[in-house]
Amino acid sequence: MAKQGQKTETAPIKWNQAKTLITCAMEDEKYNTALMLATGIYFGLRIGDILKLTWSQILSDDFTITEGKTKKSRKIDVHKDYLKIARKVARLCHIDDDDDRLVFTHQRSDGDQSRGISVVSANKRIKKAFEDYGIEAQNASSHTLRKTFGRRVYENNKQSEAALILLSKIFGHKDISTTRGYIGLTQEKITNAYLSL
Repeated sequence: MAKQGQKTETAPIKWNQAKTLITCAMEDEKYNTALMLATGIYFGLRIGDILKLTWSQILSDDFTITEGKTKKSRKIDVHKDYLKIARKVARLCHIDDDDDRLVFTHQRSDGDQSRGISVVSANKRIKKAFEDYGIEAQNASSHTLRKTFGRRVYENNKQSEAALILLSKIFGHKDISTTRGYIGLTQEKITNAYLSL
């Protein structure tokens, strides 16, 4: 177990596993958790930025945010599959499209539903979903979702250098070697080198 302040390594999961997580949470009526998982894999944002999203943003075709870490403006085009999930959750929870309340708030009846949850709470919720639905991941957290987004973009763009350059820009990495390591390509090559002997 990592000590406080120590970084823990995470890795992306397969896209079908990510979709399974969302489907299972929806079936179990854990709508806010399902939406958090979907937001992580479809937007590729840091968890701090995800926790600041409002209903009106995620229910639109696109929106712009200022990223907390980089202070850069970023336009998010909302994928149609994500929009289906978000609109279904909004309908089930009686949320209007123009609702400017935060999406990820405390779910318990005694929690302050006007305040967003903390990064620690979000990561606990994500980790619990992985455990509940039997999806194995290396240190499951919001980073797992962000890396899964990155891996999906890379694979859908023919695993090209252009895809790495694009992801490097999206993630705010200084170079593509950082991005390559971030989405697990470097470790994969090392593993393949050992196994190719």
